[in-house]
Amino acid sequence: MAVGAMIFAAGKVSAIPGVVNVSGTALTETDSNPSSGIFVGKVTKSSFKTKNVLNLLAQGTETYLDVTTNGWFTNKYSELVYDPDAYNDDATVWYDNEEDVYGIFYVTNTSTHASYRLDGLDIDEDYYSFVEYDSYAYADLTDDGLGFWDDPSLGENYVQSYKENDNKGTYSSKATLQGLLYIHDDPYYFDITDNPYYVFDNGKAFIIRGLGTFNYSDNATKETESFTMSGSGDGYFESSDDSYPVITGKVTFKAKGPSVD
Repeated sequence: MAVGAMIFAAGKVSAIPGVVNVSGTALTETDSNPSSGIFVGKVTKSSFKTKNVLNLLAQGTETYLDVTTNGWFTNKYSELVYDPDAYNDDATVWYDNEEDVYGIFYVTNTSTHASYRLDGLDIDEDYYSFVEYDSYAYADLTDDGLGFWDDPSLGENYVQSYKENDNKGTYSSKATLQGLLYIHDDPYYFDITDNPYYVFDNGKAFIIRGLGTFNYSDNATKETESFTMSGSGDGYFESSDDSYPVITGKVTFKAKGPSVD
């Protein structure tokens, strides 16, 4: 979230979905005219967490896709889940098969085991997406794209440390690179790297751009993946007095599972 393992031993690709958590602050401006000839602008600060993201997604799926059963998105057992290594066939087809797109987001509920994929094809076979994580350098690391990653302004470079032991079948790595998380309520305004003004075509949206650290390990029995990205960006909250906040935030991802050959 965005997010997941980036570096693997040759021939090994993990497929571990995990939970994404988002937190941060939004700085907005409020204007007032307390008396004749006096005008005052103040900056106010509010916080947001994953539960606010889930509420945004619940409203978006109901408003734009007419899905009326997603009230459970805001249930305390609901989570934002990401599978960074899943081949996204719907997004790849939308790309006219020119690029292979990886990464699929879901909302899941640990109590009812309900699950809802946050991108796909609508009844008219048009592609839509509510959440995307983009990283240009991912293509250099794995020969596969993560999200709609065509924009090199995200940062082409990365640095990586790793240790591979072929005798024991173990591998670990840590990579640092630039990324972007984009969450929004109108699913038809996706691919923010090629359409940077799309954020303002939503009712509610925010972007976090920043430096991410990806960790991966495989001890021949268990695989673990984790990710942390901190950064800043833009937002848009449509209201009677449109709000254009400055966003600062943090995204984390963590997953584990059995080793996969």
